[in-house]
Amino acid sequence: MRTIRDCNVAVVGGAGFLGSHLVNHLVEDRGCNVLVIDNLEAGWREWVHKDATLCHHDITLSEGFLTTLFSHFGVQFVFNYAARPYVPDSYARPLRTCDVNFMGALKVINAAQDAGVEAILQVSSAEVYGEGYAGVSVNEEGHADGKIDESANCVPHSSYGASKAAIDALCQVRWREAKTPVIALRQFNCVGERETHPYIVPEIISQLSKQRTYDVKWDIGERNKTATIKLGNNSFRDFLYAGDAVRIAVELLERGQFGEVYNLGSEDGVKMYDLAKLIGKVMGFADVRVEQDPARVRPWEIWHLQADNGKLRAALSEAVRDDDFTDRLVPLEEALRRTVGWFESNGRKWPWE
Repeated sequence: MRTIRDCNVAVVGGAGFLGSHLVNHLVEDRGCNVLVIDNLEAGWREWVHKDATLCHHDITLSEGFLTTLFSHFGVQFVFNYAARPYVPDSYARPLRTCDVNFMGALKVINAAQDAGVEAILQVSSAEVYGEGYAGVSVNEEGHADGKIDESANCVPHSSYGASKAAIDALCQVRWREAKTPVIALRQFNCVGERETHPYIVPEIISQLSKQRTYDVKWDIGERNKTATIKLGNNSFRDFLYAGDAVRIAVELLERGQFGEVYNLGSEDGVKMYDLAKLIGKVMGFADVRVEQDPARVRPWEIWHLQADNGKLRAALSEAVRDDDFTDRLVPLEEALRRTVGWFESNGRKWPWE
């Protein structure tokens, strides 16, 4: 078992959504000295913890520079959250997506090993599975249903998913051929403060925000109104609060096996139209009516993504008993409430707007 406490840690992509949550956890809860490496394309300087050190760098550039940086800082552990994560972008810019998510990630992993780090966490995605996974049932709509474990086939439905599947494979190969101390984490959907892209949750919040008032009228009589929003397909997704995701990621790097991949999700989930109703409830609407917008439909949808965390729970068994793993998680409604709260405190706009 490795111990990540009071040590030197590099968080690549640490100015972004999950990365900034991780930096806060490492500094405030683990007492670590944190180096943030970020090109600030989808991250913000003001999100970097005041006690962390920021290096503005693009991981697609010099691998040698990364090695020197890790060595100079005395880095003991590396978390790579850097990515081009927004799936629709990968449809139009597959080369840039693969350059960051695969080649850039490989440079981080190689540089970390050359610098003598103890362990590396490469953050992947549930998007690698597509609907190629085996061992699950089929629902009444003819789509796969049920939880997905790491033995499932990877049949990505996007260039983004393909780039993540490729770096997953390299993590496994590099441990076996070169003893690179790396673990791949297949992260399912997250929600929380400081969202960086127009994912489904920010999109729903934005549409609903335009249909409510923020004055005394809302409190007096408008809270019984029904909102109408436009979405794509009514697919099923597993959502985990960002703060929980990064805390568990640290625990995994302490206890996981090198050369392995691990799922991380809530093991629960919700259909997108029901998610819209839940967000509407958080924002004070009586109901939300959803209309399908053909322009928002994915060209190749993944209908069901739900994590099976069995392998992860087994790895963390010394620290977390199976029966209280979910008890430590922030419930989805509370995670949505925090996300809405951050949006409203940020002037009711997202960073990309």
